[in-house]
Amino acid sequence: MSELVTKYVTCPKCSQQTSTNILVSGNTAENTALRKMIFDETPFRWKCKKCGFSTRYQHPFLYSDPAHGFMIYYIPKVERQNVSDAKLEAEYPDMADVRKRIVPEINAMKEKIVLFESGINDMAVELTKLAVSEIVSKETGHNVYAGYFTDMNTEKNSISFQFFVGGERRSYIQSTRLEVYRRSLDIVKKNFSNVEKQAGFLNIGREWAKDSLDKYKTKATK
Repeated sequence: MSELVTKYVTCPKCSQQTSTNILVSGNTAENTALRKMIFDETPFRWKCKKCGFSTRYQHPFLYSDPAHGFMIYYIPKVERQNVSDAKLEAEYPDMADVRKRIVPEINAMKEKIVLFESGINDMAVELTKLAVSEIVSKETGHNVYAGYFTDMNTEKNSISFQFFVGGERRSYIQSTRLEVYRRSLDIVKKNFSNVEKQAGFLNIGREWAKDSLDKYKTKATK
């Protein structure tokens, strides 16, 4: 399932266009180094053959982990909540039993990998993260730009996140009790268990959490 494609990239420094082999998909069963490559961002590094200028080259990437039963489709800045790939699903009919996600940036892909490997429900994490981000925003007096799961510690009864706040994207670590995650997980199981059955790759992020929480509150008041 690993796939290399050749693309012509124009260097932002010298303006020369050169051909580059780009890794656009990978499978951890076939490539045991793939996880490390993603966390090192190796597939997204680009160097000009003419002048040597180096930069990050963001492009779609499909990450597959058969052992843990998930696939993550990184599509830079994607806003759609669901993306279907008929060709891919026709080629791999067993995808129906695989958890499939789309993410808009590389750090979100890394987060999903950690969550799915650890058996942690990403929907419950997003609901928890949303609640904690509102606390962070009040404490700092700044908007939260982004946030990512960092740790779950049963001994300390905590789940932790790293947020980036304000115009300077300052790092801010915030933890909360595991009960918050467990309540979120209960909400997911009772109200959103059918989400996983949807076809295609799902965008389970901040917007999903906001929309789902609004639906839950509306349902609870009826």
